[in-house]
Amino acid sequence: MTGSSLRKRGTKAKPQRPAKPYDGFPLTAHASGKWCKKVRGRIHYFGEWSDPDGALQEWLAVRDQLMAGGDRNQENAGADIGLMVNAFLDAKKQQLDDGELSQVTFDYYLDAGERLAGFFGRSRLLSSIQTADFQRYRKSFPPTWGALRINSEIARVSAILNFAYESELVDKPIRRGVNFKRVSRKRQRLERAAKPRKLFTAEEIHGLIDVADVQLRAMILLGLNAGYGNADCGRLTVPMIDFRRNWLEGLRVKTAVERSAWLWPETVKALRAAIEQRYPHAPASLADRVFITKRRQAWYREDGKSDPISQAFRKLTEKAGCRREGVNFYSLRHTFETVAGDSRDQVAVNYVMGHVDDSMAAVYREGIDPKRIKSVCQHVRKWFRAGKPKRSAKGGA
Repeated sequence: MTGSSLRKRGTKAKPQRPAKPYDGFPLTAHASGKWCKKVRGRIHYFGEWSDPDGALQEWLAVRDQLMAGGDRNQENAGADIGLMVNAFLDAKKQQLDDGELSQVTFDYYLDAGERLAGFFGRSRLLSSIQTADFQRYRKSFPPTWGALRINSEIARVSAILNFAYESELVDKPIRRGVNFKRVSRKRQRLERAAKPRKLFTAEEIHGLIDVADVQLRAMILLGLNAGYGNADCGRLTVPMIDFRRNWLEGLRVKTAVERSAWLWPETVKALRAAIEQRYPHAPASLADRVFITKRRQAWYREDGKSDPISQAFRKLTEKAGCRREGVNFYSLRHTFETVAGDSRDQVAVNYVMGHVDDSMAAVYREGIDPKRIKSVCQHVRKWFRAGKPKRSAKGGA
């Protein structure tokens, strides 16, 4: 990915020149696809036709210098949006290759970089960008974006802009202004309150287990018993399970934090069945995986292009009659955290979940008593068993 690849991608073959966006606009559309201004007998070029506001800001940034007879060569050597985005993505690609960044995260950065370059124009000089430009960019976000999506976009764009300063593409930090900021916590709370709670009742979970196949049944129990999410289930290997002790342990890849859980008898039974009934002839790379799809593939794709567990679980919730928008397989992890929290041992809950603990206590804490882990898991099991639907003697509800 070179410094000019983004600019080349946007090249077009001599379209009709646009008119000035308004009377008094100081620049003129040039046949090269840029806006221009003739100063002291010499033509200077700014931005692209598609971004007259950006071109204007570039002109205003050097107007006094040019009118005074100054040389723009030094200014022309400055970095532009395209160079910044490509240099940033090159750095992230290196992290991806080194195993320090996931493919999903890299793709998010790629999308954010392309949106940024598309809005400002790939040849827009970084030195010409002002805080008002970021206010316009913030307003351009689609109205369908929620608080989480907006905050994620702002965080990624800020990472790109900070990279420009850290890598010496600019000699001072790029200011974004007071309006290019994250959505307030109040708005986040309001949005969250307006959506369904990401929780399942114990009765709903029993209903899901009743209609699930052997693999999904084990995954559901892992979600509720051990706080396992989609990626955790898809990556689970047989050596991580100690069937003698009913114990599950390993490293949570997302946070690189050790975690463990005591497995319920129901979960152990479901896991044994899933392993015994695995599809045969899987590739060697999946030989130790607990769960394998019927196409002999992993249930979790590291590139994030598809999520077989979410797709299968959605169909299952529809079959069980408990489908709610926004409530998905990962909600089992929310359910574990919520119910386990009532055990009043948050340290043990965090250990099962694989949460990062940045407290000073965590620095000094050398492990945790397995009895505390088991107690938390037993607490959730008690809640789960108490919610089992009652059956009549004839087998009816």
